[in-house]
Formats: sequence, C-alpha cells, structure tokens
Amino acid sequence: MFPDTQEAIVSQAQWDRVQELRKNKRRPTKAQRQGLFSGLLFCPDCENKLHFATCKSFDGKQDHYVCSSYKSGRGTCSAHYIREDVLRELVLERIRAVNTYIRQDVEGFQEEWLQCRRSDQERNIREDRKRVERAKKRLADLDVLLSRLYEDFVLGDLNKERYKKMTADYEAEQERLKLEIEVTEEWLDTQETMSADGDAFGALTQKYVDVPELTPTIVNEYIKKIEVFAPDKSSGKRVQKVKIYFNFVDDVEIPVISEPVVAKSTLGRRKTA
Repeated sequence: MFPDTQEAIVSQAQWDRVQELRKNKRRPTKAQRQGLFSGLLFCPDCENKLHFATCKSFDGKQDHYVCSSYKSGRGTCSAHYIREDVLRELVLERIRAVNTYIRQDVEGFQEEWLQCRRSDQERNIREDRKRVERAKKRLADLDVLLSRLYEDFVLGDLNKERYKKMTADYEAEQERLKLEIEVTEEWLDTQETMSADGDAFGALTQKYVDVPELTPTIVNEYIKKIEVFAPDKSSGKRVQKVKIYFNFVDDVEIPVISEPVVAKSTLGRRKTA
C-alpha cells in the first residue's frame, strides 16, 4: 500500500484517535505488576510510548517508566525516566486542581466548551456521514465490476493476466474501503457521544468530589495522554516537565490544564521535593 495516493475517508487525526481507543491495552510486566499509566505516556521528542518497568525484589518503590526508544542507552532517544510514585502525585494534584476549577463555575465551563467544540463537531459529523455513504456506494459498485470482470473472463473477452490484475486491484480497494468505513463509523459513534462531553466532564468533577488516591478507573476517565519530557539538570536540581491531556476538554482553555506540571528533585537523590 502506498501512502497519500488516494483521498482518505477519515483524517489521520481521526484514524489515530480510533486506533488509540481500540488498542490502548495494558500489559503486565514479568513481575506481574501493571503500570497505572501504561499506554498513556508518550515521549514528546520521539513520540513513542514510555514503557513500564518494575522489579520483583521491590514493593513498587522502584516502578518507573522509560522511553521505548531509549533501549539502555543504545537507542535513538534519551530515557525520559520518571518514577511511577512521582507521576502519581503529579497527576493526582492536577486532577484535584481541575475538579476545583470546574466546580467553581460549572455553567461557565460548559458554555466555554460548547463554543469551542459544538459547531466544528456537528460539521465534522455531517461530512463523515457523507463520506461513509460515498464509500458504501463505491463498495457496491465494485461488487458489480468484479462480477462483470468474471463474465468477460469466462467469455474470453479478457485474458487471464489482465483478469487477475484487475481483480486484485478491485479487491484491494474493497478491503481498504471496508476498513475505512469501519473506522469512520466508530469515529462517528465517538463524536456523537462527545456531543455531551462538556456535561460528561463536569459530571466527572461531581462524581469524584474528593479524590484521595488514583485508581485505574479514575485515570482512564480523566486522562487522554501524558507527555513526559527529558529532565533538565542545569540548575543543580533535576527538573522534569509533565504535560497532562484530559479527555473531552483539549480545546477548552483551562488555566490549570494548559501549563505542564513540574517534578523537582535534588541530584543524586531519588526523593522528590
């Protein structure tokens, strides 16, 4: 398959988001512990995921994440190392801050969300529905073309080599269309569900009025992805930025979301300030 040779039914962003929703599965490590943020952490430098690492001989204090491109210094990226307990504290603090911010003015937040998302979203849904209709029509047309090809071949109006090539081309197009229709329809379901996302995120802040600790459910409900930057040690302290992206509200300007959180520690020590 050659990229960018035909108009895609779905945009790359839509494709990526649906694949993220379908394939974001967490895998247990050899020590049978599972990272709370596995599948959600990304390196902003190489854009690959951070892998979870642990050790049987520890009780979780050394659980950490490293860039999958690092490969013990032999890869193409730096480690972007961050301990899970540090990340847990940062994410918990940010979720609490977001909850407080939205609960202070739920109606104002919902109005802002609607202004940012509703008109664009409704237009995208209409366009995607039209694209699915066109793709389904083309799929039906291909069935007719394949039948005619077979008839021409049987009647001797088409030689074997030409028949095989044209059949293979049409069947390949059919497979591409089927996959794109499937992905687009899943994306349409997601977008239609998102029509109430402003309310949904506001409801989250009411559901979790107090968040004493993070659970996999809370993390998955709130967090879309997290970027872990390489640490900066130029000041004599290890300073590391972490950018948290929340579900549903990526287009809404919320002060406590827009800026990265920062983890600091004295060089040579594991404990954060």
